[in-house]
Amino acid sequence: MVNTVGLHLLSLIRKIRGGFFVLGPLVARFGEAVVALLGGCDIRARSVDLYIRGLQALGAVVEMKDGKVQAYALNGRGLVGGSFQLDYPSIGATETLLMAACMADGTTILSSVARQEATKLVIKGKSYFHGCKCTIAPDRIEAGTFLLAAAIARSFISISPVIPSQVSCLMQKLLAAGSKIRQCSHDTLEVFSAVSQCGENLRGFEVKTGPFPGFPEDLQPQTMALLITRNGLSPVEESVFEKRMANVVCLVPALLQLTSLVLAALAAEGTTEISSVAHIDRGYENVDTLHMLGADIKRLMAPASS
Repeated sequence: MVNTVGLHLLSLIRKIRGGFFVLGPLVARFGEAVVALLGGCDIRARSVDLYIRGLQALGAVVEMKDGKVQAYALNGRGLVGGSFQLDYPSIGATETLLMAACMADGTTILSSVARQEATKLVIKGKSYFHGCKCTIAPDRIEAGTFLLAAAIARSFISISPVIPSQVSCLMQKLLAAGSKIRQCSHDTLEVFSAVSQCGENLRGFEVKTGPFPGFPEDLQPQTMALLITRNGLSPVEESVFEKRMANVVCLVPALLQLTSLVLAALAAEGTTEISSVAHIDRGYENVDTLHMLGADIKRLMAPASS
């Protein structure tokens, strides 16, 4: 049993984007739920329209008031299967509706979902589940970040495990820019960007982000850190998160913007100090791995406020 007395639950949920994802499964299981609006990194206007309309398609009544979202099953029991087509392949909306549909009564069809391969999901809801063992796929954003780190630092690294097809868009850009990449096995890549291997001047390139299989929006800030080290003009168009360009004009405490500063520091002269690094730890299991690759990185305790 979890005692939540004394916890400011809504304020806690607002701090992370994932806190909103419990809305669907809670309504499916208990028939009602109240959560705070989306939080997390301030990189786009957090629209919940897809979440709301998707849950309504599964038999929920959803109301928003005072920064909170309240949802309850219209039948008083739980959600029911239905069909819903997403206007945009939102990962968060897909995850929320998928979890809700798993416990809905009947079959649910979700179309135009965030996907790696399929664009339609057919889910047959169940009232109970059992445990299982599964292997989480390697994170393509983390893999892409290390690919970019090698290019920025003009070095060689081997990355494993990685699914090459999920970072193919970035690999094509790096190859066109002059880096060399070799696939050693089904889950291992070697990246060559050293001067001795690729020459003195590597080229810039054009980037336009988009849903998979397009260029990952979550690699845009890190890619800009690479492009500022290249000669010439490198156009970058952000088509997913309207505030993701904030890393260009100011230092904002968002996960990937801070990661881009870490990568830029690899190529900068002198010592760079970056604060609010807890945001980086939200998205990377161990970004200090860069230290193992030769980067001089130290974590310092923040001075106590007076």
